[in-house]
Amino acid sequence: MSTGMVLSERIVLGTMLRGDDPGFTTDTLGLLTPAAFTVPAHRTVFTAIARTADTGAVDLSTVMVTLDAADSLTAVGGFNELSAAVQESFTSTAPTDHVARIADRAAVEARRRALQQAAVALDDGQDLDTNRAFLMDALASTSTTAQLLPSISDQVYEYFALLDQRLHGEVPAGLRTGWSRFDEITLGLQPGSLVTVAGRAGTGKTVVMMDWARQACRDDNGVLFIPLEMSAQQMIERAISAEACVELNKLREPGCLDDDQWDRISGAISAISQWPLYIDTHASSVSDIRRTATAAKAALAETGRELRLIVVDYLQLMKADSGGRGAITRAEEIGRFTRGLKLLARELELVVVVGSQFNRSAADPNKLPRLDELKESGSIEEDSDIVLALHRPHAIDGQIGMATADEITGLILKNRHGAAQAQFERSWHGHLASTDEPIRLAASIVQASTLG
Repeated sequence: MSTGMVLSERIVLGTMLRGDDPGFTTDTLGLLTPAAFTVPAHRTVFTAIARTADTGAVDLSTVMVTLDAADSLTAVGGFNELSAAVQESFTSTAPTDHVARIADRAAVEARRRALQQAAVALDDGQDLDTNRAFLMDALASTSTTAQLLPSISDQVYEYFALLDQRLHGEVPAGLRTGWSRFDEITLGLQPGSLVTVAGRAGTGKTVVMMDWARQACRDDNGVLFIPLEMSAQQMIERAISAEACVELNKLREPGCLDDDQWDRISGAISAISQWPLYIDTHASSVSDIRRTATAAKAALAETGRELRLIVVDYLQLMKADSGGRGAITRAEEIGRFTRGLKLLARELELVVVVGSQFNRSAADPNKLPRLDELKESGSIEEDSDIVLALHRPHAIDGQIGMATADEITGLILKNRHGAAQAQFERSWHGHLASTDEPIRLAASIVQASTLG
């Protein structure tokens, strides 16, 4: 019995037991049979899943009821064993590959048995033509992997349907960041995208990503924020400061707040407490983030909302799933992180935004940052759909250049699906943990709306 095959079986069963992808469960029940599993307990669980699906929704609790009714729950290891399979399922971003692996192994076994039966039949005197027909029928089926190959005609039809939706303005808008120029260039952040917000130390990566998260929440989109160097309380304090327009230092010394500021703070707290926002300070690896994201997605679905944005602050503080990187280099480890986050964005059909640092050698306030200065790995550039660089000279040297302390420049270094090298300005409000449209742009927007 192959250890790898046993793991594949546990991943497939665990994915079905999660209950968050009914389509996967339906497809898997159509492709596999209990006999395809090598472990008797796995056959029992698969049978229970099939029976549960006949009567209602499949998840861990409903399948446990089915197993208990059949006096099989203890035999398969009980809740602990089933929940362990669910946890193992989060280690895979492509459970259908494991389904194909199980089905193909079962098909090989079936063909082996057919060959043995044919040999025995010949020894027993079966005529050659009958034996040949039996063998041709047994060996004619294609592998499950071949059956799962995508159809170009289906893909072209899906694109044509998308084109028609665009023609009639029916395509859902991308996720708004609240940065008008950036949203105009990108048409909003698209599901399945990995977006890197890069900057030198202290340029405001966290503030920028919080800007975007706050906008998403105000638009009633679910957000999962993973702060790897701040506590949840620090993140909430920043959100309150930005929403209430009350300086951070005053929130830390509330005795100096006046009545108007208290009113704004109360309003901000009331609004933020209703946001579809999850702040997880414990997740630090790709697997951790996937588990939390899946749970958040399910919780939001119960309220009729979607998880549309995951923010990771920041990339270089992430940890390997195994707790260490072993013999691989730091660049290779960072590459695994970015690839894992990209796959997660595609798997859950949402946007993943990750902060990243530039190399220390790039800390020249006179120069705009470049893609090749991203810290520790070229995979950041390769895996990202968009790379937004932040440039704030005063964060490096307050006496340098023409820029003032209340300006931050955004530079789109990469845009896989649109124009790159676009540059725009934002007003920087570090004391309020936020940015805003430049005064001159904000004035023109107000004027245009007035004339309209």
